[in-house]
Amino acid sequence: MGVSQVLAAAVQAGVVPGAALAVVGPQGPLLLHHLGQAELQPRPRPVQADTAWDLASLTKILATTPLALALAEDGLLDLDRPLRALLPDAPEGVSARHCLQHSSGLPAWAPLFEEVIAERSSWGTASLRQRLMQRARTIPAVAAPGRAHCYSDLGFLLLGAALEAAGGDRLDRLWEQRVRAPMGQDLRWGWPGAAATEDCPERGRVLVGEVHDLNAAVMGGLAPHAGLFGDALAVASAGAWLLACGRGEARGLRPETVQRAFTEAGPGSHRLGFDSRSPEGSSAGRHWPLDGVGHLGFTGTSLWLAPTQGVAVALCTNRVHPEVEGGARPGQPPGPRTLAFRALRPAVHEAVVEELRREGLWLQAGRPSGPFPIT
Repeated sequence: MGVSQVLAAAVQAGVVPGAALAVVGPQGPLLLHHLGQAELQPRPRPVQADTAWDLASLTKILATTPLALALAEDGLLDLDRPLRALLPDAPEGVSARHCLQHSSGLPAWAPLFEEVIAERSSWGTASLRQRLMQRARTIPAVAAPGRAHCYSDLGFLLLGAALEAAGGDRLDRLWEQRVRAPMGQDLRWGWPGAAATEDCPERGRVLVGEVHDLNAAVMGGLAPHAGLFGDALAVASAGAWLLACGRGEARGLRPETVQRAFTEAGPGSHRLGFDSRSPEGSSAGRHWPLDGVGHLGFTGTSLWLAPTQGVAVALCTNRVHPEVEGGARPGQPPGPRTLAFRALRPAVHEAVVEELRREGLWLQAGRPSGPFPIT
């Protein structure tokens, strides 16, 4: 079954309302698909080629991680120095490397938004944003730094605060100058008219163009762990930019920096910000190369990179529209849509590789270049 058939079957079965896929190689786009509905309610509308999506945790690898790497290149951030040098109340011994590799010892998540809702504070103020970032780093640790792997939004909130201290400005402004400008892709913090996500109980409306993640939302949609929006082609092209930097063919990050980001592992599956491809059961599918790296987003997005082949695949869906099914939240059993979506991700990537192989594009992209030799 081809890529378009896999996506169409998922939309027809109600696994996702809508989807967009972009595959970009060293010379540009290889595959582009969009189908289904960007919004089912209250204003039904179809997915367009330029529909923007809530990228959720892809923010971690498209904004926060490359910003950390850029500041490190400029000597403003030491990845291995305890962050207490920048933030006196940071957990003892935790470094930027620990946060990037999700080994900070901080828990995975905390409902920071609850105290904001309870006290009826105005969302998105500068003081509230700083208070929540500070609150995140004071939550008791569950492990010593560097000893255990725990995928942690709180660790990235700590990292984001450190980057702002190191760079002397707010996250979005630092990112705009040091990452988005050389990247050259139209990614934004919030996007009116984006594909709809949840009919949010806390906000009393279907979310369109405002970040789904509530901790990011009360911070004004500007957070180190979530908040970016963009269309599938822009996301895949951003991934291709990272790969091109790794080959020494684009400005922004040095080849050796990207190589370290893709290969330096902590105690778990994460490298520096990027997750690696699991030998079994990967969301990137059976055919994805073992040197591949990527990330998932809660709203139904993902970005996977094949460094050797020079290929970036962005899958964008609104699987949380109009509601978040059981299994998507911690402690709940997975429902049928959640299980079907978990199966969809690898099926899409397997179909992508098979299609590129049939067209001779997978091997064509794989050439000795930069720090990623063919093995």
